[in-house]
Amino acid sequence: MYKFFYKKIYKTKLLINFAKNLMMKKPDNVVFDIQSHEYDSYKKNYPTDLGSPAFDSSVLKKDNFAFKNLKAKFDELNSEYKSLLTKLKWNELIYNSEHNFIPIPGETYHLYKNKNITFLSMIEPTQWEMNHIGSFKLLANDIWEKINK
Repeated sequence: MYKFFYKKIYKTKLLINFAKNLMMKKPDNVVFDIQSHEYDSYKKNYPTDLGSPAFDSSVLKKDNFAFKNLKAKFDELNSEYKSLLTKLKWNELIYNSEHNFIPIPGETYHLYKNKNITFLSMIEPTQWEMNHIGSFKLLANDIWEKINK
């Protein structure tokens, strides 16, 4: 019998606490923390009302770890993108050039320009006087790689 009354009292206390929380509900523009039962707008690092100072992005510190990490990743991707663009430019130039042989992967070939024609040759630039653009090696995946000599 006592258990029954204790359960009823406990349920009644829960309902009273719930009703108190509903009555304490504040409007959306008031910063009130229900768990701590205090106004905590002064604890926020962002504006909470119209009278607050303007929000400045310098609050987000640019020297934090996330910013440095994302910046490093962005710089890495940007440099890789630029590298791919130059490879694409060289490969497009070579594939649009003239050559009278079938290139073998792993061998080095030389790109020349004569008047308006670009052509690929096996002859090294030291062996003749032509406008040498660059030396390239054909990789196994049919991509030309520029060789810096």
